Amino acid sequence: MRISRRDLLAAATLATAAAALAAPAVAQEHGAEPAAPDEAEVARSVELGGMVFPVFDENRKLKNYLFISARMLAGPGKDVWKYREKQHFIRDAIVRASHKVSFHQKGNFKKLDEKLAAAECLKAANAVAGEKDALITMTFTQIASRT
Repeated sequence: MRISRRDLLAAATLATAAAALAAPAVAQEHGAEPAAPDEAEVARSVELGGMVFPVFDENRKLKNYLFISARMLAGPGKDVWKYREKQHFIRDAIVRASHKVSFHQKGNFKKLDEKLAAAECLKAANAVAGEKDALITMTFTQIASRT
Protein backbone atom coordinates (compact mmCIF):
# COMPACT_ATOMS: atom_id res chain seq x y z
CA MET A 1 0.00 0.00 0.00
CA ARG A 2 1.34 3.40 -0.97
CA ILE A 3 0.69 6.48 1.15
CA SER A 4 0.22 9.78 -0.65
CA ARG A 5 1.53 13.15 0.45
CA ARG A 6 -2.05 14.25 1.08
CA ASP A 7 -2.57 11.33 3.49
CA LEU A 8 0.68 12.16 5.31
CA LEU A 9 -0.29 15.83 5.58
CA ALA A 10 -3.74 14.94 6.89
CA ALA A 11 -2.24 12.55 9.47
CA ALA A 12 0.29 15.17 10.59
CA THR A 13 -2.47 17.78 10.91
CA LEU A 14 -4.64 15.45 12.99
CA ALA A 15 -1.71 14.57 15.24
CA THR A 16 -0.93 18.27 15.72
CA ALA A 17 -4.56 19.07 16.52
CA ALA A 18 -4.73 16.22 19.06
CA ALA A 19 -1.51 17.36 20.70
CA ALA A 20 -2.74 20.97 20.80
CA LEU A 21 -5.93 19.87 22.54
CA ALA A 22 -4.10 17.76 25.11
CA ALA A 23 -1.17 20.07 25.93
CA PRO A 24 -3.06 23.03 27.50
CA ALA A 25 -5.20 20.74 29.65
CA VAL A 26 -2.16 18.89 31.01
CA ALA A 27 -0.24 22.14 31.57
CA GLN A 28 -3.18 23.75 33.41
CA GLU A 29 -3.58 20.72 35.67
CA HIS A 30 0.03 21.06 36.76
CA GLY A 31 -0.05 24.85 37.01
CA ALA A 32 2.44 25.32 34.17
CA GLU A 33 2.20 27.64 31.20
CA PRO A 34 1.13 26.01 27.93
CA ALA A 35 4.03 25.19 25.61
CA ALA A 36 4.71 27.40 22.62
CA PRO A 37 2.93 26.16 19.50
CA ASP A 38 4.94 24.29 16.92
CA GLU A 39 5.41 25.56 13.38
CA ALA A 40 2.84 23.14 11.94
CA GLU A 41 0.12 24.48 14.25
CA VAL A 42 0.94 28.09 13.44
CA ALA A 43 0.92 27.30 9.71
CA ARG A 44 -2.59 25.80 10.00
CA SER A 45 -4.06 28.54 12.17
CA VAL A 46 -5.80 31.89 12.04
CA GLU A 47 -4.52 34.44 14.55
CA LEU A 48 -7.13 36.64 16.22
CA GLY A 49 -5.65 39.41 18.30
CA GLY A 50 -7.04 42.50 19.94
CA MET A 51 -10.56 41.32 20.77
CA VAL A 52 -12.52 42.79 23.66
CA PHE A 53 -15.26 40.73 25.33
CA PRO A 54 -17.72 42.54 27.59
CA VAL A 55 -18.55 40.74 30.83
CA PHE A 56 -22.06 41.19 32.17
CA ASP A 57 -24.31 39.65 34.80
CA GLU A 58 -27.63 37.84 34.31
CA ASN A 59 -29.41 41.23 34.18
CA ARG A 60 -27.02 42.29 31.38
CA LYS A 61 -25.36 44.88 33.60
CA LEU A 62 -21.78 45.48 32.46
CA LYS A 63 -19.23 44.29 35.04
CA ASN A 64 -15.89 44.11 33.24
CA TYR A 65 -14.03 43.68 29.96
CA LEU A 66 -11.74 40.81 28.98
CA PHE A 67 -9.01 41.50 26.42
CA ILE A 68 -8.36 38.42 24.33
CA SER A 69 -5.91 37.11 21.75
CA ALA A 70 -6.53 33.66 20.32
CA ARG A 71 -5.57 31.14 17.66
CA MET A 72 -8.03 29.01 15.70
CA LEU A 73 -6.78 25.84 14.03
CA ALA A 74 -8.12 24.90 10.58
CA GLY A 75 -9.51 21.42 10.15
CA PRO A 76 -7.61 18.69 8.30
CA GLY A 77 -7.65 19.21 4.55
CA LYS A 78 -9.10 22.72 4.87
CA ASP A 79 -7.62 25.75 3.11
CA VAL A 80 -6.35 27.98 5.94
CA TRP A 81 -5.70 30.87 3.52
CA LYS A 82 -9.39 31.09 2.72
CA TYR A 83 -10.13 31.60 6.43
CA ARG A 84 -7.27 34.06 6.88
CA GLU A 85 -8.81 36.18 4.11
CA LYS A 86 -12.07 36.21 6.10
CA GLN A 87 -10.28 36.94 9.37
CA HIS A 88 -11.86 40.36 9.87
CA PHE A 89 -15.35 38.88 9.33
CA ILE A 90 -14.55 36.04 11.75
CA ARG A 91 -13.33 38.52 14.39
CA ASP A 92 -16.53 40.57 13.94
CA ALA A 93 -18.73 37.46 14.37
CA ILE A 94 -16.83 36.46 17.52
CA VAL A 95 -17.16 39.92 19.08
CA ARG A 96 -20.89 39.92 18.23
CA ALA A 97 -21.24 36.52 19.93
CA SER A 98 -19.47 37.87 23.02
CA HIS A 99 -22.12 40.58 23.28
CA LYS A 100 -24.90 37.96 23.37
CA VAL A 101 -23.37 35.57 25.92
CA SER A 102 -21.01 36.63 28.71
CA PHE A 103 -17.96 34.37 28.58
CA HIS A 104 -16.95 34.76 32.24
CA GLN A 105 -16.61 31.97 34.77
CA LYS A 106 -19.59 31.64 37.09
CA GLY A 107 -19.09 33.91 40.09
CA ASN A 108 -15.91 35.53 38.75
CA PHE A 109 -16.20 38.46 36.35
CA LYS A 110 -12.40 38.61 35.92
CA LYS A 111 -11.89 35.09 34.48
CA LEU A 112 -12.74 33.68 31.07
CA ASP A 113 -14.70 30.43 30.79
CA GLU A 114 -12.50 29.07 28.02
CA LYS A 115 -14.72 26.08 27.15
CA LEU A 116 -17.85 28.22 26.74
CA ALA A 117 -15.97 30.95 24.87
CA ALA A 118 -14.26 28.50 22.51
CA ALA A 119 -17.52 26.68 21.73
CA GLU A 120 -19.44 29.88 20.95
CA CYS A 121 -16.56 31.47 19.05
CA LEU A 122 -16.00 28.37 16.89
CA LYS A 123 -19.71 28.25 16.12
CA ALA A 124 -19.64 31.91 15.00
CA ALA A 125 -16.39 31.47 13.02
CA ASN A 126 -17.62 28.38 11.18
CA ALA A 127 -20.84 30.19 10.28
CA VAL A 128 -18.74 32.90 8.63
CA ALA A 129 -16.52 30.32 6.92
CA GLY A 130 -19.63 28.61 5.56
CA GLU A 131 -18.24 25.14 6.21
CA LYS A 132 -18.76 22.60 8.95
CA ASP A 133 -15.60 22.06 11.00
CA ALA A 134 -13.62 24.62 9.01
CA LEU A 135 -12.00 25.77 12.25
CA ILE A 136 -11.80 23.02 14.86
CA THR A 137 -10.05 24.35 17.96
CA MET A 138 -9.53 27.68 19.66
CA THR A 139 -6.59 28.35 21.94
CA PHE A 140 -6.47 31.53 24.00
CA THR A 141 -2.98 32.96 23.78
CA GLN A 142 -3.59 35.98 25.99
CA ILE A 143 -6.34 36.87 28.46
CA ALA A 144 -6.32 40.10 30.42
CA SER A 145 -8.95 41.70 32.62
CA ARG A 146 -9.72 45.41 32.89
CA THR A 147 -10.04 45.20 36.66
